[in-house]
Amino acid sequence: MTGIVIVVHAPLGDAMREFAAHVLGEAGRQMAVHDIQPDDMPDERVPDVLRDIREADEGQGVLVLTDLIGATPANIAKRAVSEAQSLGTQCCVVAGLNTSMLLRALTSRDQGLADTRAKALAGGVQGCLQVD
Repeated sequence: MTGIVIVVHAPLGDAMREFAAHVLGEAGRQMAVHDIQPDDMPDERVPDVLRDIREADEGQGVLVLTDLIGATPANIAKRAVSEAQSLGTQCCVVAGLNTSMLLRALTSRDQGLADTRAKALAGGVQGCLQVD
């Protein structure tokens, strides 16, 4: 099973976990969440994210989802993933988290990291449509 770790601007992470639990039940809670506060220092948050990446790895890797590329949460995620990879953990970061991306990641996590990442990215893009 691919592990899922979310690193986003607060309070988006807790909201995403609650959304996923609303849609998927208890399976929607099976992820680590890091809500990054405006005054958080990246050097202080990276070790916690790294710990959760390592704990989430059940042998098929870990997908780290973040909201906005280039922002503090994404930079923390990138640093933690880099450190995890240097320790032998298979993991990657995907930015642009939205609800469709999260649901796809959670419902395809039994397919391994590469497929989970591909499904999450597809869900993120396909979930953005003009409705009118």
